[in-house]
Amino acid sequence: MEHWYTPIEDDLKKVDAIIDGALTSRIPELQEMCDHVTSLKGKKIRPSICVLAHYACGGSQKEEIRRLASAFELIHVATLIHDDINDRSEIRRGRRTVHMEYTVPKAVILGDFMFAMGFGLAGSADKKVIDTIVNASSAMAESEFIQKEFEHRPAVTEKDYMNIIRGKTAMPIFAGARTGAYLAGADNEIIDAISSFALDVGLAFQIVDDVLDITGGNASTGKKVGIDIEEGKPTLPVIYAMSDPNNGKKIKKIFESEDPTDAELNDVLLLIKRTDALDKCMSKAGDIVKNAIPLLSCLKDSEYKNSLKGLAEYVVSRDR
Repeated sequence: MEHWYTPIEDDLKKVDAIIDGALTSRIPELQEMCDHVTSLKGKKIRPSICVLAHYACGGSQKEEIRRLASAFELIHVATLIHDDINDRSEIRRGRRTVHMEYTVPKAVILGDFMFAMGFGLAGSADKKVIDTIVNASSAMAESEFIQKEFEHRPAVTEKDYMNIIRGKTAMPIFAGARTGAYLAGADNEIIDAISSFALDVGLAFQIVDDVLDITGGNASTGKKVGIDIEEGKPTLPVIYAMSDPNNGKKIKKIFESEDPTDAELNDVLLLIKRTDALDKCMSKAGDIVKNAIPLLSCLKDSEYKNSLKGLAEYVVSRDR
């Protein structure tokens, strides 16, 4: 069976090699930490959409696009390390988080090191490319800050949530696609269309991710089930569930708690599943992707265009 990533499998292997080459240190423990992180292979949505957008727009700068795709992945992983510290997360991709394994100060340093290496890979790029990456990175930071303001606050709205995930998740994916299209020499109309497509894919990706926080398991998602609720993160399933006439009041009470017990977390997971919140979330993610795919009509038919469509469909069908 052919997967959406089949046409760029070789590119993704090269991305891994570039990242491994970039993350080298003369400090043995720092090198060990780098190896710890790179051994945990993620979904690579950001580098994939960067490469696919480039090829779908007729680009052929393989070395340059692979290097930029590697930069996006390094910057992404660096943010995850820092996010895990802020959220006091213990598990990432099925293993102990970096700060749990090596201490918080050392994890902060590793995140900084990866940021530096990521921007180093992008350093020789066109100013417009650098500006796009910088804007996406600053949007991530600002959105994380805004998210903190809404933690454990039942008054959070769907609009608040969409604004948060736009910067936190969608903007880096948007930036990857925009960079790939720009480097291919695509005209502005095509660059804008594929960028909008990628932004929507990012929004849908995060909505599904938040659903999986409730329905998934440690084995499938690689993290503790219900961790977002425990941390008081204002996710869409929780926002929808808090408005449920039968279970909303109790869900709100547990969401407000700064230190919910394991029993309360189990209760709230069951209560959310009794509402229509999860179905509404999946329907919303599906509608976003359904409306995004026609944006690709401006591209010539190719295996890469098909892969972009396949990636969008994967985002809402995945179970991890």
